[in-house]
Amino acid sequence: MTDNNMFSLLDILITGSGLYLLYCWYLLMFKGEVREGVLLPNKSNGKCRDIEGYRKAIGKKLLVLSLTALAAGGLGLYSDYVKPINTYLYLALTLLFLIVLILFVRTAKKAEKEFF
Repeated sequence: MTDNNMFSLLDILITGSGLYLLYCWYLLMFKGEVREGVLLPNKSNGKCRDIEGYRKAIGKKLLVLSLTALAAGGLGLYSDYVKPINTYLYLALTLLFLIVLILFVRTAKKAEKEFF
């Protein structure tokens, strides 16, 4: 597999995860459902003590993560298949996505301990 094919695969995975995270945000904010495997570990009981508090604690951060993933993956796909873009812009957006991901994981762990 060449480097371009590997980056294309990663861009597709990041874009797909951004779409799925956006769906999880929709479920959390509008239907009050918390998806196991994304916001909670698979082995949790899934019973939230305060769903409104959890929404406030994690909702905006989940939206930012999903939009950052969509932007990073979408820009990568655009660069791979339409028109090459500046490599530094691509790397900066990917780095931003990774930083947001790390901060989100830390916040999600704190919210899990507090609300579940």
